[in-house]
Order: sequence, then C-alpha cells, then structure tokens
Amino acid sequence: MIKTDVIIIGGGATGCGIARDLTLRGAHHCLLEKGDFASGATGACHGLLHSGGRYVVNDPGAARECIRENAILRKIAQKCVEPTGGMFVRLPGDSKMFRDRFLKSCDEVGISTEVLSPTRALDLVPGLNPAIEEAITVPDCSIDPFRLCMLNAYTSRHGGGEILTHHEVVAIVKEKGVCVGVLARERLTSQIKEIRGRIIVNATGAWGDKIAQLSGSHVPMSLSKGSLIISNHRLTNMVINRLRPPSDGDIIVPNEAVCLAGTTSLPAGDPDTIEVDPVEVDIIASQAEQMIPAFGSTRLIRTYTGVRPLLKSDAADGRAISRGFRIINHHNGMFSILGGKLSTYRLMAEKMVDVISDEFGLKVACKTADIPLEGQDELSGYPLSKRLKTMEDIICECELISRGDVEHAINSIGTQYIGDIQHRTRLGMGPCQGGFCTYRALGIMQDLGRVSPDESLKILQQFLQRRFKGIRPALWGDQLKEEQLVESIYLGILNMEPQE
Repeated sequence: MIKTDVIIIGGGATGCGIARDLTLRGAHHCLLEKGDFASGATGACHGLLHSGGRYVVNDPGAARECIRENAILRKIAQKCVEPTGGMFVRLPGDSKMFRDRFLKSCDEVGISTEVLSPTRALDLVPGLNPAIEEAITVPDCSIDPFRLCMLNAYTSRHGGGEILTHHEVVAIVKEKGVCVGVLARERLTSQIKEIRGRIIVNATGAWGDKIAQLSGSHVPMSLSKGSLIISNHRLTNMVINRLRPPSDGDIIVPNEAVCLAGTTSLPAGDPDTIEVDPVEVDIIASQAEQMIPAFGSTRLIRTYTGVRPLLKSDAADGRAISRGFRIINHHNGMFSILGGKLSTYRLMAEKMVDVISDEFGLKVACKTADIPLEGQDELSGYPLSKRLKTMEDIICECELISRGDVEHAINSIGTQYIGDIQHRTRLGMGPCQGGFCTYRALGIMQDLGRVSPDESLKILQQFLQRRFKGIRPALWGDQLKEEQLVESIYLGILNMEPQE
C-alpha cells in the first residue's frame, strides 16, 4: 500500500501542473495516469499557446486568462515554447465588422496587436493566400504539450512525489462515505495497487464524470470532439488564424518539421471510442487551403482527434461554451477540476492547490509563475536544426533523433512502450510516421534488455495498429504510396503477420 497526502488522477497538463505546484509547496502526492503523460486532450490538442485572440470576442474572461498565462509560460517554459507569433488573416468575404470588434476586444483584455497590409503579411508568411485583404498579429506561440507535462512531472519526481503512469484507477476506496484511496491496475502486469490519501483530485478531463461516478458523485460536462490533420512539412513559421468567428479548420500551427491544422467541434460521447471521420479531413484541408493555398497540394501524413472537457452547457455548438474552468468539491474527500485549456493549465493547477492548501492549513504561496520548469537544461531548443549535432547514429531521420536520445529515454523511465519514447524524443512524429524508425527503436530496447523478441513483436504490432488508425483517413495520393512502402517493409521484408 502507498500512503500519501494527495492523490491526483490524470497525467495531462493539469494533473502534472498540480503535482509540480504541490511539490513546490511541500505537499506529498501520488499521480496516477492510465497511459503515458498527455494521453488525453493534452496530447490531442493543436499545440497552440493561445494569446487569447481566438476567444477575445465571445469569451473575454478566457482570453484574459490566456494572455496572462501566455506571458508566464514563455518565461518559465522556454524549451517547450517556440515564439512563432500569430497572425489573424482576413480573406475576401470575411466581415469587417468582426475585424473591428476583434481589435477593440483585444485592446480591452490586453492582447497586443498590429494591423498589417497584405504586402507586409506576405513578407512575413510568403505562403499566405495572396488575395488576403489584411492581417493582424497577436502573440500566439507553438507549444509542445508532451515536454510540458514531463517537465512538470520532473519536479514532482525529483521532489519526492510518486508518479505512476500506465496505472488505471479502477475503484475508489471509501470509508464511512469518505474517499480515502484508490485501487489502480498496472497496465503490463494487471497488478492491483492500493493508494491511500487525504484528498483525491479528479483531473481526468473528458473522463471526469467516469471517475466521479466511481465515488458516487457526478460532474456536469459537455464533451466536444475536435479533429486535426498534419502536413508532411512546415508551411508557415507563424500560427495562422482566420479572422472570423471560430469555426472548422481555421487554425494552422507550425510544429517542428510539420504543420497542424484544425479543428472541428462535434458533440462527443465516450472519449475512448472516438475516431476521425474522413469528412472532417476534407473540411479542415479545404479551409486551411483558403489561408495557405499550398495546403491543397501538400501530403497529409496523419489525422488525430481528442475530446474537449467543457463545462456543462445547453449550447448546440461546442464553440459557444466558455473555455473557463471550475473546481467542484464533492464533499466526500474528492475534488474535480473541469474545463480550461492547455494554455491555462498552470493557473488551473494553482487554483486547485490553493483549495488543497486551505484544506490542509498550508500557508505557502504558489511559486509556479516565477520558477522556470526544472529539467529544461537536458532538452534541445527550437528550431529543429538545433538538435543536429552530428549525423552519426541517427535513428529517426525525420526528427533527427539519435541512438543516444532513444537510449536515454529508455533508461530514464525504464519503459516498454514505443509511445513513451515517442513522447519524450519525437521519434516517429515526422513524415514517415515511424515507418523507418520504430523497428530500430525496438531493436535498441532489446539490446538494453527491456523487452524480449516475442514481446517486441507484440509491441510493434500494437504500435502499427494505432499508427494506421491515424493515417487511414488521410490515405490518398502520395500518402497512399508511402503507406504501401511501409506495408512492404513490415509484411514483406520483416515478415510481420497482420494482427487479428
């Protein structure tokens, strides 16, 4: 049995942020995550550190939170943030009235803007649609959600916190109606562990109501599915937004060597069973093409989708629901934190730990806005070329990941999962989507004694199945040819049998 003060369920940005804040305030805790870090909405976002511009007209409260946290994260998480800058572009037919409201609202909440002529905008982003009528800059940035989670967890681990990834909470332990612990099943061995604590924090995002129900409680949520597509190379060095009310396919975010475009907003049910609809791919690609015409002829290498854990609302369109957040005291030893965004995770964690501190009588102030994230010294910065120290022992040519990078990731966490290596190094996230590097990484895991040949075969089959799920909706043109080549490698040369 593990005993602690605070049990955190959920290893996304909010859960990891809570763990770091608790560490800095001196409270012992245990974080549980059923997958790897950022396996929910955090890892399925578009990697945008919002300036607040997207919400400034319809949700000024959330916009204020975004611009404040934008400034903080640029300061404390420099190795997670690429300061690309952002641009809202107005195309023919887009409302000038909305443009005026946008500028006025930005001024009211403190978002810095600059109006650019079409010529100036095209100088900054040559790939823009030459028919644009004007553009407005905002301090949007690109952010790596996986690094962000792991650096927050780094502080927890090195400060005495317990971090258990690949542990799924299957039951809440109650005594006299009070939640006093959880039972968690380890993914690889199916071993059940009991963890006891004084407070349980439900930070599971879209799974919030499922966890609350284990304790006999309920949380009011509106779930919204958002799908995205990934291009095979970087088409812009700035975040590009459409200057109109938020709608499908109106954001393009540069992310290392590729671009992410999205998103959709559809009512969602079970977050474990959602998939990308090919119609969503067509909608996003066609809308992105209006802003950057090259998107129409660029190879799409992957699609993915996630579920936004929004506050309960009767609004038919998920975009009409506030991106604010809420903390619920279930009055049984459990608290749930709902809503919010990746960009405001630190603020959410601060407010949650304030509540916990009040419960414990702690008088230590929050320090997370002032102290840079620990562990950043070990990471490369932006752009991607900074990682190119030598071309020797390169395992992943797309993302320039060396054998040393892979070995360090394996040894530092003792993992038996390719996805864990991927999140820590970006292995397999480039144009080939792991087609040429996955089997090499598994070979390294075998060399290091982490997996047996039989285990590695099973892991590889599972990885390929998950990989294909994301690629399938984008299978046409050059991507179809690429997938036929990868299929030949695994079924022909490596004699892999399809998984039943």
